[in-house]
Amino acid sequence: MMSWTIAIRVLVALAVVVAAAWMLMASYRPHEVPAPAGVVITPLRTITTIEARFLLLLSGVSHVPISHAVDLYRVRYSAQTQRGLLKDLSGLLALPHDGAAKRVVSFQHGTSTTRSAVPSAPDGTGIAASIAFGGNGYAVVVPDYPGLGSSAGRHPYYVAEAIAPSVAALIDVAQNLKGVSRLPAFLAGFSQGGWASLAAVRHIEGQGGHVLGSAQVAGAYDLRNISLPEAMKGRSRSSSLYLAYAAWGHADFYGHPLGSVLNAHHARLAEELFAGASPDEIVQRLPSNPRRMFNDAFLQAFDLGGEHWFLETFKENGLVEADVRAPLRLYFGSRDVDVSPRESIALAEGMRAQGKDVEAITVGPLDHDQSMLAAAPLILKWLLELEEQERETGIKPH
Repeated sequence: MMSWTIAIRVLVALAVVVAAAWMLMASYRPHEVPAPAGVVITPLRTITTIEARFLLLLSGVSHVPISHAVDLYRVRYSAQTQRGLLKDLSGLLALPHDGAAKRVVSFQHGTSTTRSAVPSAPDGTGIAASIAFGGNGYAVVVPDYPGLGSSAGRHPYYVAEAIAPSVAALIDVAQNLKGVSRLPAFLAGFSQGGWASLAAVRHIEGQGGHVLGSAQVAGAYDLRNISLPEAMKGRSRSSSLYLAYAAWGHADFYGHPLGSVLNAHHARLAEELFAGASPDEIVQRLPSNPRRMFNDAFLQAFDLGGEHWFLETFKENGLVEADVRAPLRLYFGSRDVDVSPRESIALAEGMRAQGKDVEAITVGPLDHDQSMLAAAPLILKWLLELEEQERETGIKPH
């Protein structure tokens, strides 16, 4: 047990660090950033190098060096989709305070059921991504996603044709800022954000763009054949939340009554909960056995291999057949019950069989949230390796 003398010394040291950080912050303010047409960029705050290192220490992330203070901004922008223009999207922008950004890194966050719990707030995810990459000289963007942050409507949870363009549009905003390199972007993401990153890579390349690489942690990719069956088992305390959220979002996006997939009681409950309840309340009020939420028609189709629109949207938004050129690294924890490790392993096997540069990498016997903390330094290391390869081959900005 720590002695009182040592404890007092530790507290004094922490107080000195915090005081020094606040003193430095007083002399740091985000630089003004001229916004492209149709974009609003609002300065938020500057994170000093001292504060950044302290925050990483508190979060449990190790082996990530910090060499730059980081300016944070909230961005309002739009994105063009196949169904029209998504307006009033929001996201976080982070720029190194002391110089030009050497590349854009786009980080995609995991599941959020609360409109205000988003990177542009900024939340913990936005700050962590800003520190890890912005603190190493990169321009960082972290989209809130449609239906979250300032954007109206329901969040189209795991709907690629809405999420992917919103990610790509924010990358484009950053690449058009003065002092930001137009070299191909690097993407990374966690959980839903792992899936969103791969969907965005496919979208960007499909529009003729280029991506340096994408590092995805605990992502779900085979939504119909792995994600849905695993979630229906209810092994995670959040399984019912994930499935109800998807039903709520897909029903609205694809124009189906929510009662055509959930039973009447849980359709009403989902409408109530996703109108603003906290994640903990949602988990507590939904059944631990996800099957209890669904109506008989869906359960029969799921059990017997029949047809149902919800099964089709899960298949449509899966990414096992995504044809991408960028190299991928798929990180996972072997004890993850929220997203099965089979997601990363199966995707890597399938893509390697097609000659793709893809690897599934375990970060050890860790659960869902722990896997992101362990993967963070590995992602940064791989990014630096990709940039070294880029310099050796003489690739020019696109």
